Amino acid sequence: MKFMPVIEQYWTAGASRNLLVAFAVTILVVYALVFYPGAMGFDVAYQWWQSRGGETTNIHGIGMTWFWQLENLITTGPGLLFVLQLMLLLTGAVLIADCLPVRQVWKLFFLLGTIGAPVCFVQFSAVGSDTMLTAALCCALGMLVVAAHAARASAVLIALSVLLIFFALLLRKNALFAVFPLLVYAIHITRKSRSTSSNLRSSIALGIALVALMQIGSWMLESHVDRRVAIFPATAMWDLAAMSIDANEVLLPPSTYGPGMTVDDLRQALVPYANTTLFEKTHAGMRQPFFDPNDPMNDKIRDAWIASIVRFPKYYLAHRWQVTRFLFGSKPAEWPRELVYYADEYHYRDNPNVNGNATKLHQWFVGLFETLRSTWALAAYPYLVVALAALALAWRRRQLLGAQAALVACASGLLYAMPLPLISPSAELRYLGWTCLSSILGIVLALSSFYSGSKKLEAHADNCNGPRSGSIRRSRYSVDSG
Repeated sequence: MKFMPVIEQYWTAGASRNLLVAFAVTILVVYALVFYPGAMGFDVAYQWWQSRGGETTNIHGIGMTWFWQLENLITTGPGLLFVLQLMLLLTGAVLIADCLPVRQVWKLFFLLGTIGAPVCFVQFSAVGSDTMLTAALCCALGMLVVAAHAARASAVLIALSVLLIFFALLLRKNALFAVFPLLVYAIHITRKSRSTSSNLRSSIALGIALVALMQIGSWMLESHVDRRVAIFPATAMWDLAAMSIDANEVLLPPSTYGPGMTVDDLRQALVPYANTTLFEKTHAGMRQPFFDPNDPMNDKIRDAWIASIVRFPKYYLAHRWQVTRFLFGSKPAEWPRELVYYADEYHYRDNPNVNGNATKLHQWFVGLFETLRSTWALAAYPYLVVALAALALAWRRRQLLGAQAALVACASGLLYAMPLPLISPSAELRYLGWTCLSSILGIVLALSSFYSGSKKLEAHADNCNGPRSGSIRRSRYSVDSG
């Protein structure tokens, strides 16, 4: 097969690349010793139950449930998915590191940074669709960076990256925003059109068409679940309950709650960090929010939601701003730790029991997570600052390949986070895993573009698609003029 020589040439290009792979494997083994088989929260345990024969739904992305079904053929529990997450993450990091125009020691530090950044380190200790998405997109970006730096874009790498991108789209409902910049980048590389704005515009247009086709494909696959439900009412009812408290008037449609509902009942049940307590703790009782798509209740909730926002825009914005502050910021220590990290194996219905990691080293790290979980170290906003800085730096060097990859990484992460202030049903940190990691990838790629543009690298300027040449190859760091 034609692509085999390309792969063989890449992986045998030099000892420095082998060192990166060996270092990444070491990181994987050490991390797995501390956290294997990976913690498992309610959502993941529920998806596992679905994969074992329970009623499937579209409440979560179907990609994780399907992956569980494959995993069930081999072993029991989250261990295999935990290892796969790490493999995808570190594969992407190795691919990017190998294309950085820096000394080997800095590449090794970069590998440590991808898993060692506080939010990433904590999030990857658990199995979940959010961490799987983060890992898949990191691997896809790594493949595209290699393809962009090669003398001839590798069709196999681009094809594999697109498959990973589609997989990510099946994992999370809002992944559409994250995958779009990566698809545009893949098309841009394939067309070899990095130098003209007109070709960039056409790549964006093709990217819109491709992501639309992928989204339609995702919906078609999702239609095969056992029970389809509407997702929007869960967040809309939470918004309505929060506005009701400020307005001192029950704004929820009467058919959504039981007799005797009052504002005080809503007040005692509602918390600022998640919508789940609304459906669990009211004395009058609330209807569960996942209705059949054709149920008239969906229209009633939507109409009440719109009418309440029109009447009380200040209360709506105050509620969503509160959610946003806690989503991107640190969480108070008295709030549940699951907003930041998982440490246990949640047991759901008849799922087999899973023995968690009971080593002393694991217990020590969980204690560290607990110490840090209410501090800025495990907040997302510092990563937003890094992403914006990376965008500013990369834009100045946007004619260089490293800067272009930085722009793509940061745009993907920021677009992924963009709708969360309006749609997020809780303030869980896991929703921002890709945003945090992409900022790290982006700032490193942006800084590397300055380094490659200002230094006469020789031993470290070999092309990603072949052995070292002894002199700098401008095509690796800059855009072809033709």
